[in-house]
Amino acid sequence: MHTPSNDFHTVIAACLDATNREDVIALVQKVLGGPAQPSRQQIDALQREVQHLLGTDDRIDLIYGGATKIKGYVFESARLPEIRGASALLDFAGIDEVERLCGKERVIYAGGGSFLAVAPAGKGSALAAQIERRFTALTQTALSVAVSQTFRLIELRYGRVTFNSAGLLDYWIDEFLAGWRNAELCPILEQYYYQPPNGDHTPGVRFYYRKSFGELVTVLATMYNRRRDERTTHGEARALPTVERLPWVARCASSDHRPAVLVHDIYGSLSEASVRKVAVGRLIKRGEQPAANDLGKKISWAIPDGIAARAWSSQWQTYLQTAGKSSAYAQRAHAETAEPAFDTHQIGAAGGGFIGLIYADGNNVGRAMATKRTPGDYAQFSADLEAVATHSVFAALAEHLTPAEVADEQGTQNWCHPFEILTIGGDDLFLIVPGDKALKIALTIGVAFERQLGSAEPRDHTGRYHGDDTQNLLNFTPQIGLSTGLVIAQADAPIFFLQQLVEELLKNAKKAATPEQGGAIDFMVLKSITMVIDKISEFRRAAFEGRQCRLTARPYTWYEFAGLLDTLRALKQAGTPRSQLYRLREVLLEARDQGPQSSALEYLYTRVRQSTVVATAWQTHIEQPWRTGSAPNAL
Repeated sequence: MHTPSNDFHTVIAACLDATNREDVIALVQKVLGGPAQPSRQQIDALQREVQHLLGTDDRIDLIYGGATKIKGYVFESARLPEIRGASALLDFAGIDEVERLCGKERVIYAGGGSFLAVAPAGKGSALAAQIERRFTALTQTALSVAVSQTFRLIELRYGRVTFNSAGLLDYWIDEFLAGWRNAELCPILEQYYYQPPNGDHTPGVRFYYRKSFGELVTVLATMYNRRRDERTTHGEARALPTVERLPWVARCASSDHRPAVLVHDIYGSLSEASVRKVAVGRLIKRGEQPAANDLGKKISWAIPDGIAARAWSSQWQTYLQTAGKSSAYAQRAHAETAEPAFDTHQIGAAGGGFIGLIYADGNNVGRAMATKRTPGDYAQFSADLEAVATHSVFAALAEHLTPAEVADEQGTQNWCHPFEILTIGGDDLFLIVPGDKALKIALTIGVAFERQLGSAEPRDHTGRYHGDDTQNLLNFTPQIGLSTGLVIAQADAPIFFLQQLVEELLKNAKKAATPEQGGAIDFMVLKSITMVIDKISEFRRAAFEGRQCRLTARPYTWYEFAGLLDTLRALKQAGTPRSQLYRLREVLLEARDQGPQSSALEYLYTRVRQSTVVATAWQTHIEQPWRTGSAPNAL
């Protein structure tokens, strides 16, 4: 994670070639600290001050970019060391190398596959091209995009502005309001000048809410997307990796199309790009450094210094020694000596043979970032977002997991950390955990993330669950929601297949998220990979939906999901016979086409036949809290 500089006034002044001019630093501070809703006259006066002091040298470059098609690169192989190494290589290229090329103090944000930096006017394009080439040189096959644009100093505070030949504003609030009253222009303006989170529809409020530094980030993001799709747009031709595919060479076991350059005892035939991933993945484990460096030498590649620090296992050890030293995980034996898991089977061994893939992403984070008023605000928000995500993940793992003693690749029993963090980039996170703890970990992460970024005001809840708020989920209001996809499967299930499923689950969860209630979660448990041979939506349509009923309530909001786990826990503690639940499941399957009446009667008949403890638990934890008047046929 990149730690931004708080003194962007000095950094920007230095980019204006005014490092030692206190008057320029003061001017930059005045511009970035300008009023939130300035009039045309105030903007004109401020620009005259800029022109008086800087003349035409009031311009600065912004560089924006990062890796693309990240999951295709990271999950090319199903082997955990390669996945781990690929993730560390991308982090190193997107953070360390960007800081080296641009200058660490000039980087506003770097992490999670993207970055934003400032540079002196005219130098941004060259730096963007160098960054793209460095991504390719380091990873060989990962794709990246970097773009640069020159902006005026005053635009760093008030977004895109244009001045006429007299140095006066061409377009401001008056022209905007005139366009707003135009029936043809208003729909276009409504899309661009979106309303603030408080829902204020006032045109003037929407205008000033949009006119900030975040507007420049939107411009850069648009350039980024165009260059990603059109390789020669916004700069010289992209440095795309090329691989010569000769028919007579041995193929890489990981990619199945690149030519192999090395045959490894464990990993088989590997291309140079895959060797680099394996080498970095092994470098992260204690005692594996000599073997990792030896792999690099075999392909005449020196592993860059400092790349091991990019591994999440290193950051996890730091957490256990600092903020997490009082956690249950840190107190257990072997917490400090355990190694990262060698493969998913070791993680699954700690979870009854099952693993859980958790893929989470913040809701409308891009829009929230696009409204930050200054580079400093943007940097602080990005840093806060990543710090909260990292702490939420680490705290959840420390609460629900312990070091596990499992067999390594040679069959020797060793202690390992039974999880793998593939990425935590701002609001985006991807991790593999033991299957039996996956639901609890996902809930803890989601609630912790939203609570730390939320307000202390209690919220109303109008969902399907109306039980006790056992975890105090309603005593805060989310400001940034976190939606999550979760798939639980056998440890030997192909990672690339599970990754596709969890991405679809995340999309479903995002559709159920709301600004008022925060994020949501959609999950699926696979007992075999043949359960789903197509999209999850098609599987659910065939398995759960009929003419009368839909037999699943997924996705859930976090409050509903916490209620679901409470309900399951209570039914288990009451000793509910599984045979009765299986019987009710069969009745519900018939109710898809017959309607809920027969299944409801069957449920009541089954409930009265249970023991007093079980029957009471059903009433208390099923009938009373789970109810809705808006969808009576949703069981």
